[in-house]
Amino acid sequence: MTKRHLIFIITCSGLVIGCKQSHTTTDNENVVARVGDRELLQTEVRKRTIEQLDARDSNLVYEEFIRNWIKEEVLLNRAHTVLSDSERDKSDLVSQYYNDLIIHELKQKMLNERLDTTVSTEGIEAYYEANKKNFELKENIVKLRFFSIPKEVKKQGRLWHLFTRGEEKDLLALRRLCELGQVNYFYNDSVWLSFNDVLKEVPITTYNQENYLNNHRFIRLTEKNLTYFVQILDFRVRNNISPLEFEKERIKNIIIHKRKVELLQQIEEEIVREAYANNKIETF
Repeated sequence: MTKRHLIFIITCSGLVIGCKQSHTTTDNENVVARVGDRELLQTEVRKRTIEQLDARDSNLVYEEFIRNWIKEEVLLNRAHTVLSDSERDKSDLVSQYYNDLIIHELKQKMLNERLDTTVSTEGIEAYYEANKKNFELKENIVKLRFFSIPKEVKKQGRLWHLFTRGEEKDLLALRRLCELGQVNYFYNDSVWLSFNDVLKEVPITTYNQENYLNNHRFIRLTEKNLTYFVQILDFRVRNNISPLEFEKERIKNIIIHKRKVELLQQIEEEIVREAYANNKIETF
């Protein structure tokens, strides 16, 4: 849905509310605001804001709705005063937006029913091999292990030894230690990560990422209340071809999007052909 459609929906919602509130009521206790001959009822405000209400800010939500209603009504009044009949006439525009919206809903419904979102590993690999030049890295990526060890934990020299040894039972012990301390850790040797994302979790300071990655394998550093154990298992630097593992999800999305575009065209053509076949179309 386009931004223009969203604006259209919001505008129409406001107009619908205004129409509901255009009558004059004799129940003055139920009226919370009036602009000209248009009234806003307390029951309408409650109905429109019920999903946003919270015990702490219900008054704020309530008052903001009233302020927005008043502002909209005042602007509409001015528009009806200042604009000519032709300038106020948006019937063609509204009709076109409506048509666009329901056609979009039709296509979405049929896509949901017919689009195959299963992509095989072979399909991903084939796409990658055929389009390698399109997968140039824009940033440095790494495979790594890291554990955040609370400073109060004793025998950190022993823990560092276990970490550098890298046996699975040792890594599981470090993982449990991190979970008990409710601190971050990561080890999945098959997953590529953005090095920039890693730097948000591990306080490595470097002004030249490529040089740093080329010269560090095991890293041990301390900041505040944590000691960080890091092992760089592999890395790829920007401007090189991105590895397949890093691009699998992106390739899957590309393939599905291509199918979606092709299926949409097929759906449109099928509907038009069916209309011709049923003699619902005449050309002159």
